[in-house]
Amino acid sequence: MGKGQHGSEIERGVALDARDWIVRLTAGNVSRQDLDRFHAWRAQSPEHARAFAREKEFWQLLRHVDGSDLDAAPVSTPKLSRSVSRRKFLVGAAVAASAVALAAPRIMTWMRSDFATGAGEQATAALPDGSTMLLNTNSAVDVDFQPGLRLVNLLAGEVEFSIRPDAGAPFRVAALGGNSDANEGIYAVRSIADEVTVTASSGAIAVSGGSAANMVSLTAGQQTRYRSGDAPMAATDVNVANELAWRSGRVVFEGRPFGSAVGELGRYVPERLVIATHTHDAGPVSAVFLTRDAHDAIEALAQTQGLTVRRVPGVVIVIS
Repeated sequence: MGKGQHGSEIERGVALDARDWIVRLTAGNVSRQDLDRFHAWRAQSPEHARAFAREKEFWQLLRHVDGSDLDAAPVSTPKLSRSVSRRKFLVGAAVAASAVALAAPRIMTWMRSDFATGAGEQATAALPDGSTMLLNTNSAVDVDFQPGLRLVNLLAGEVEFSIRPDAGAPFRVAALGGNSDANEGIYAVRSIADEVTVTASSGAIAVSGGSAANMVSLTAGQQTRYRSGDAPMAATDVNVANELAWRSGRVVFEGRPFGSAVGELGRYVPERLVIATHTHDAGPVSAVFLTRDAHDAIEALAQTQGLTVRRVPGVVIVIS
């Protein structure tokens, strides 16, 4: 084998590795260890970084396919799995391209994150100042500490922050254009479906959104919500143990609408959740489930409404 041919084989191997990483990162259950291995692989050489950039650019071209019409797609949508071989992936790339495109926003989120969890996972992480984070399922954060400001960007999901006091540098969680500031205390920030929820367990939390004048103060046992560009709602008293039951691996529903309850459980499974009929969405649900049993919980909730569940593991769950 000549040097030119050998070099081409190496370049092709790196390209295949880069494509493998695209597949793994869109599998829906990427762990922190997977991300660490990915970052180590990309840092091995400039060739690795360039190869991944080329692959990422290709998939970014497909971002205009956003999954809004997946409800109408057959349940045989191809599954992208980290077990897919490079050769099989290349052969089926044209078929799988649309499925990868549906996950493109997720790829971008994971690429930007410093800490992340997959479906059904929780993880604790230490921050540079000694504060800690507890990340719930499918959550991702980017840490950007600066002189005089301890900044964490919540990219997706739900995280509880336990903050060490530092009078010279307030702690800020940024999400959907709003900020949640504190000097100490414990509070959780959730960014799901274009809405941010901030729940205080202890300390004083200042939540702002929209214009700088729109600010709501929270104390222990209080909560507020806001949407991108909007002012936060007035503080309300909540049952923190129920609101943050996920910390102990539970979800608690008290008169929650069926559609919303099923959607919440869907955050703990890797499959896309599709409700084919919405006639039962408003039906109230009161129950307690373990997050590790999310599949069984979805089945149980569907049965209470006389609905059936069809599941293609790793791909989609259809309730009809």
